[in-house]
Amino acid sequence: MPLISFKDLKLFKSSASSAPIRPLQEEDQAKGIKRFLRDPFVLMAFSALVLATILSYLPSKTLSELKPGDIAGEDLVAPADLTIEDAETTGQRRKDAVNAILPVYNLDPNVMLNAEDHVRQFFAFGREWIQPPPPRDFPALRSLVLEKFGLELTAGDLQALDREGFASDLEESLLSLLEKVSAPGLILSKRLFVNRELERGFSLKRPDGTEKSVKGDEILEIREAKERLLADINALELPARKKGLLLSLSYGFLAPNIAFDRIETEVRKTNAWSSVDTVFFTVKKGRVVIRKGDEAGETAVRLIAAINRAIQDQGAWFRSFIGAFLLFALLFVTLWYYLRSLLALSTARKYFQMMMLTIFVSLVLYKLGLFLAGTTAASSRIALFANAETYKFILPIQFGTIVFAFLTTNAVALIYVVLNSLLVGFLVDADFFLLLFGLIGGLAAIYGIKFYGRAKRTNALRAGFFIVTPLNIFVVITIFLVQHRSAGLNILTAETIMSVLGGLMSGALAFIFLPIFENLFRFVTQSKLFELTNSESEILRQMAIEAPGSYHHSLIVAALAEKAAEKIKLDPLLVKAGALYHDIGKIKMPEYFIENKDRKHDAHRDLTPSMSTLVIVNHVKEGVEIARKEHLPELVRDIIEQHHGNSVVRYFYQKAKEKYDPDIHTVGEESYRYPGPPPQTKEAALVMLADSIEAASRSLRSHKDEHLARVIRDIFDNYLQDGQLDDCAFSLREIRTVAQSFLTTLQTIFQPRVDYPGFDFESKKKPAKNGEQPSVPRTSHGGNHQPADEEPNQD
Repeated sequence: MPLISFKDLKLFKSSASSAPIRPLQEEDQAKGIKRFLRDPFVLMAFSALVLATILSYLPSKTLSELKPGDIAGEDLVAPADLTIEDAETTGQRRKDAVNAILPVYNLDPNVMLNAEDHVRQFFAFGREWIQPPPPRDFPALRSLVLEKFGLELTAGDLQALDREGFASDLEESLLSLLEKVSAPGLILSKRLFVNRELERGFSLKRPDGTEKSVKGDEILEIREAKERLLADINALELPARKKGLLLSLSYGFLAPNIAFDRIETEVRKTNAWSSVDTVFFTVKKGRVVIRKGDEAGETAVRLIAAINRAIQDQGAWFRSFIGAFLLFALLFVTLWYYLRSLLALSTARKYFQMMMLTIFVSLVLYKLGLFLAGTTAASSRIALFANAETYKFILPIQFGTIVFAFLTTNAVALIYVVLNSLLVGFLVDADFFLLLFGLIGGLAAIYGIKFYGRAKRTNALRAGFFIVTPLNIFVVITIFLVQHRSAGLNILTAETIMSVLGGLMSGALAFIFLPIFENLFRFVTQSKLFELTNSESEILRQMAIEAPGSYHHSLIVAALAEKAAEKIKLDPLLVKAGALYHDIGKIKMPEYFIENKDRKHDAHRDLTPSMSTLVIVNHVKEGVEIARKEHLPELVRDIIEQHHGNSVVRYFYQKAKEKYDPDIHTVGEESYRYPGPPPQTKEAALVMLADSIEAASRSLRSHKDEHLARVIRDIFDNYLQDGQLDDCAFSLREIRTVAQSFLTTLQTIFQPRVDYPGFDFESKKKPAKNGEQPSVPRTSHGGNHQPADEEPNQD
């Protein structure tokens, strides 16, 4: 049979037992300027305005223009850190890149194929023409050949072909000669080379898609091809007549087969031009361009013009400012509605405020880091550290992520990772790879806190040192390989060193900022709870001295509640802290509470029931005041405030009903209730139940299991019927689990001891006979009994 049964549960409470309306929340009471400042949209606008101002460039005054030979009338000094395009160097590099592109020529295979078709058609036509018997009309044949094949042959050539019968061996020899001389490539005339092909060569694209560089003398123009044919034909062992025919025919069918590809050449030149990055140089703020009285040289004049162009390019700062403002405003609005969809209003507001503050701190650190990076790189005598670009990886990008992962949830920390990565990328000239570096490192930081846990602040150091730093190294190497940069290993080494320092700094800064953010935003971390539950804390030591009974009671309540919290997956440390501090208000007037009062004196004897109720109820208010004075976390203060809910001080309520005549006095139950509110969280409800169970169990004369179970059942039923558990979201399963846990713990606490041999602690002392020692009462060493007429514990 279950310990707690809901068979007789009353679903509808009477109006007498209904809880009074809770006071307005602090956020609902906020008025005027305070409410205005707490509005998240005000914070969004302010944050976006500040970020846009910091990230946008302000215009600077241009320098006085000078001409070569002019005398400077004043010192001309760079007004700000400026990154200036070196147009001359950039142009020269692009020109060199374009000049390095070789002209592109295409080898057309169709030329030879067409020539082969024409040769075969010509010989087929000739063999067909000589089929009829003589006489032959060679002049007519010459005209037909010229018209059909474009060949200018003499009548003698045609007669020779007729005598050879347009032989196929002559046909094949002609094709072989043409193919041999055309294979390397033929051009009509090398005078058509206008891009210095004879000196530099050119790129020859073959039909199969391959390409090779060819020198100008490796190909033949038509004139050279004819000479080559003459030599090849003369080398053949043929009669002179056939050699003459082959020579005449080969000249007629010879045609150029390579042509200049102007479009492809221009495309390659354009790509080469675009592939050359713009060359920049940095002019530091305060650099003296020319001093007063000096003569302006060409270099100084060009530098002044470049500085003025850079300043004028920044003249669109207002447009940049508006763009940055709109960008961050959009990000912050999206962020707010995302947080609001996940969290309660107060929690979402706290996280949003914390995120804005962390972004500002991060931005300051990033700006400071970039400034120091530029200064260090400029003054470094070690080549490894002389490149300012490598210093971007030293920025402590993950410190904020570690703080958020430690203090909030993983979902909130992930949103900060995205926002922070966008900020870093925006800050460093829209660097996509740095954004990627920040994003991956942020995910590693979240995992690091999850892996090491949140119990100790030193785990922030461990996450930064042992998770973020190694991953930074891996990401930097990966980015280096992906970018296909021409930089050498010295750049990779420098970036790796910077990424290691950035990871170490992220962990160290997170460790430093954690207690600041904990106190500023009132976070209750595991390390903070460990500090609170230390019995050596000042308030607990004061309670142990001034209200020892209440202190002992709080220890037992903490044991009950902590064990039950573990069973239902609540934070056991938070529950333990709330239980230890729930009765600190009794320090003010400890003698009015039964666990602390002197057995010979009853402080309530001369007080009316209503006055006694005020004294008893007031310990909740006093406890909240002490907690606020001692800067206890808000969650612990809530448990102190809610650990009685708005339940009835039943002992004095019954006493008032017995004392006053109901016909004359009306004893209202509301006058004997705690101010509340009822527990709003499971933790507060758990402490309330443990508090009442511990107090009621001490009133038992016998601590048998069935008596303890009855106490638990009655207390739970009373609070359920009174509506004290309506707002804490306890499930029926959790209530049963808590009840069983309480019973198990109480059974352990009230476990009876074995009898002490030779002692009878419960019997009265007998008069000692002469020479005999008085007997000692003998009883079991267990149980804390109270006389039946004593007041019950008013916990």
